[in-house]
Amino acid sequence: MDVRRMTAQMPAGVRQLMLFGLALLAYQASRAVVIGDASTAMRHTWDVIDVERAAGVFWEPAIQDWANGYPDLIRGLNALYLFAHLPATAVFFVWLWRSHRGAYRTVRNGFLAANGIALAIFVTFPVAPPRLSGADGLVDTLRQTSGVDLHGGMLSGWFNPYAAVPSMHFGYALLIGVTVAVLARHRIARLVAPLYPALVLLTIVATGNHFVLDAAAGGLVMGLGMAGALVTRSGVAMPGWPSLGRRWPTPFRSPSSTSCR
Repeated sequence: MDVRRMTAQMPAGVRQLMLFGLALLAYQASRAVVIGDASTAMRHTWDVIDVERAAGVFWEPAIQDWANGYPDLIRGLNALYLFAHLPATAVFFVWLWRSHRGAYRTVRNGFLAANGIALAIFVTFPVAPPRLSGADGLVDTLRQTSGVDLHGGMLSGWFNPYAAVPSMHFGYALLIGVTVAVLARHRIARLVAPLYPALVLLTIVATGNHFVLDAAAGGLVMGLGMAGALVTRSGVAMPGWPSLGRRWPTPFRSPSSTSCR
């Protein structure tokens, strides 16, 4: 069986779906493989808490305490944390492929580069999430309110409990929010798009899965990935790196469609 010939005969959209599917599977599997040492991860967690306290941004206990006062809200945030992350990202890239083909490759490559950077950080700097620290009463709302244990059963095989920094939940959401705000044709879509990363930020903090600094790191990593993709696309490469700009379509314009469908 000639796999290369088979894939070459597939529609371009199907090939892109396969690429993302394989990339995301590899990313999730790699996260599970590179689980760090528990004591090191917890030490790094308290380092993050110390930095946030010094900066006056240790807001996680207050935010979680407020959210826990509304059981329906916290259950909704738990569900959003578990089920919206990857489906929302998939829908975003399908929309980008169909409606803004000129920008698709640059955004895709920036996204994949950011995931590579994040994985390297998970390996070198394991950090446990705030809910495992118990600092100032922080709890695991998934387990306490929704009865979901991320550390047991089938979920544990695809989950690294020490990969809190950077928060790619927020990194993905920021990419989606900014890109839709820039590219969407309809004014309402442009106005609503920034609310998505804001909602994800509330979700990851209120559920005790990430610190505010984790989210900032996730945004930075996504920004670095996108910057690398844009620099490479424009043909301005670092010394010793080949320029691929001539092979890539100009982003943020699509000859066939510029509308948000």
